[in-house]
Amino acid sequence: MIVKVCGVRTAEVAEVAIDAGADWLGLVLVPASVRHADDEAALAVSDAVRGRADLVGVMVDATAGQCDEAAGRYRLSAVQLHGDVPQRIAAAATVPVIRAINVRDAGSAYTNGWWPDCTILLDAAPAADDALPGGTGERVDEATAAALARHRRLILAGGLSPDNVAHAIQEVCPYGVDASSGLELRPGVKDPGRVVAFVQAARAAAGGT
Repeated sequence: MIVKVCGVRTAEVAEVAIDAGADWLGLVLVPASVRHADDEAALAVSDAVRGRADLVGVMVDATAGQCDEAAGRYRLSAVQLHGDVPQRIAAAATVPVIRAINVRDAGSAYTNGWWPDCTILLDAAPAADDALPGGTGERVDEATAAALARHRRLILAGGLSPDNVAHAIQEVCPYGVDASSGLELRPGVKDPGRVVAFVQAARAAAGGT
């Protein structure tokens, strides 16, 4: 099972996550986000990773060209796209695309328009329509997520933490789990202890896989 630590902004946190056994690290490339990694920080994280984990760039309303430019500069293994993501953009990008969907209800998790091998990330929808998608700290309905996970490669996000990830894995059986705000001392600042605890709890719940 994939374990992703998102919102990584420093080489130190990257090292902690990798040493704990994280598979993917998320690099938020959205300047308006409190978890934004600017160019200097993103390059430092990329240098720290050095191929020991997959680095995923988190973007909103990005073009295919922007996805590929970021992938080349920061050595991304994939991009996670929120917002308006026409299939033509995902198809045109050279870097693999993870389609992030913000779920308000079961209907908003409809994914039949996306090809079967496209990885889907489910996150909770923000309370306000003009708020940034992702990082809300709110949970996704587990029954909705479980129904989708039965026929898609699903990364479960939304309010996951060391305290609840085991239950979420048991209920949803996802392809992977993703946490960000649940691992923080304060918005945008990771707690190394919670990062390690999250990775370990997810691994234990998945039987070490």
